[in-house]
Amino acid sequence: MTRRVLAAAGLAVLFAAALVLGGFAADPLRAVRAGSEALFRAAGAHEERFAAPDGTRLHAFVAGPLSAERPVVLVHGLGADAGYWAQTARFLTGRGRTAIAFDAPGSGASATPAAPEGLALSARVAAIEALATALGLSSFDLVGHSLGGLTAALYALERPRRVRRLVLVDSAGFSRFEAEGGARLRQIGAPKSRADARRLVDLLFFRPPLPATGAVADALARNYLVPNVQTTIRLAGKTDLLLGREGELPAGTALIWGEREILFPLADGRSAAERIPGGRLLVITGVGHDGPLEAPAVFHEALEKALGPGPRS
Repeated sequence: MTRRVLAAAGLAVLFAAALVLGGFAADPLRAVRAGSEALFRAAGAHEERFAAPDGTRLHAFVAGPLSAERPVVLVHGLGADAGYWAQTARFLTGRGRTAIAFDAPGSGASATPAAPEGLALSARVAAIEALATALGLSSFDLVGHSLGGLTAALYALERPRRVRRLVLVDSAGFSRFEAEGGARLRQIGAPKSRADARRLVDLLFFRPPLPATGAVADALARNYLVPNVQTTIRLAGKTDLLLGREGELPAGTALIWGEREILFPLADGRSAAERIPGGRLLVITGVGHDGPLEAPAVFHEALEKALGPGPRS
């Protein structure tokens, strides 16, 4: 009887694994999002809903008490959602901090705005203020990656009293592209073939966090081709919106950059840090544009240094 039970249990495990692998092959990003949500749950997160200025219903994960002395708001980049920060949220809660990751308009569990302008960069900036108001956050640390870094920086320029510490991770806004380079980036951002999709993977990752199979590349391409993402690309504005404004950013702003970053070269991050009052640059070796996913443990070590001392005990 025991052997039969063990055999049945083994078959059940194999069947479950087959279902998981089959689901991953069919839609890798959906499987990743499900795993990210599980990580948020493991960090004790609950969900919040709030309204953008145009009435669009937005969604956020909150891990930790909203009464925390210095919560950390995490802003994802283009083509991502709050799940991008799931491992980071778990790390921060393990350090006694409260982590808040929200889905930008049209991303994740947030609704798509009725008007295209609701997907513009200005709408993403306004979403941070809507989040802070809805959750009663008088001040907080702000961390943004890629387009989320540009969003976070522009918010800090608009609302400097809200932002205690600003951390920009492989951030847009400090790079200027010539016409040819800009056209190439726009082409890669709208992949039309598997070859385009693989170029997109190579642009974003030095060490892909998932096996760089055709299914993964295809899923990433589909994710970038959805109307919401393409509209955001069109409305996001120029790539150099922070050039010349580095000195206006909060003193002590920290930049975390991948050594193998291609999209926004490390030299641009280094130049920006030199122009920010008390600016700091922390470089993660052996990673590209997505250090939080490529080397989470090393990224979290850098993030802890960038945020400084934790809450008072």
